[in-house]
Amino acid sequence: MTTMTADSLGSVSTTVLADGIVVRLGGSLDAASLPELRAALLTERPEGRDDVLVDASRVTEVHERALAILVAAVSWAEQTGGRLQFAAMSPALAETARYFAVHDLLPLLPGPGGRAERAALTVAGDGC
Repeated sequence: MTTMTADSLGSVSTTVLADGIVVRLGGSLDAASLPELRAALLTERPEGRDDVLVDASRVTEVHERALAILVAAVSWAEQTGGRLQFAAMSPALAETARYFAVHDLLPLLPGPGGRAERAALTVAGDGC
């Protein structure tokens, strides 16, 4: 298992597991966090680690360029034979994605009642 952490006002940590990668995002994803975000989500994955799971439950603020990286990471993962899904999405991220009309491009981990689904519904005003 490998862990990489980069702290600025926001935080990006990556854990490489036997079958995938877990990326945890927190705080403010601003311009200072862009290099760490790119390194975590837009670089070649180790052999056999095709699934990327993103926990964005602790994100408090999202710069539009950081949002663009998140959207690009989903597409890049698919183009390189992988899959990126969000296990959890903070209200701040969900709200920003809706504002820029890209919320449908950030796939939530399936499952009724999951943390990601509840956060998205709360922002939309449909739940919790």
